Amino acid sequence: MAIGIYGEDEALSKRYVSLARKIAMRHRLPLGSKSFCKKCGVVFIPGKTLRVRVASSKKAVIYECLACHAGKIYPYAKEKNAKRAKRGKK
Repeated sequence: MAIGIYGEDEALSKRYVSLARKIAMRHRLPLGSKSFCKKCGVVFIPGKTLRVRVASSKKAVIYECLACHAGKIYPYAKEKNAKRAKRGKK
């Protein structure tokens, strides 16, 4: 819902995100950290409010909020390397 309303009213979109976070905290449900900025509350829309970069040297995906420039790093490739090692031993 917050993604659909973002183009029309950014403040209302932020309000929807804050309400969703409050409800999730009250009922102790995980909301997912990749759908909104935890610092400023903006819903993530790739290209408009979110910059996604792949850092091959760090083996990570970097999410950067374009509103407040907060960054979050999500590592990858640890599980793939473990699976490859298992396949090689058989």
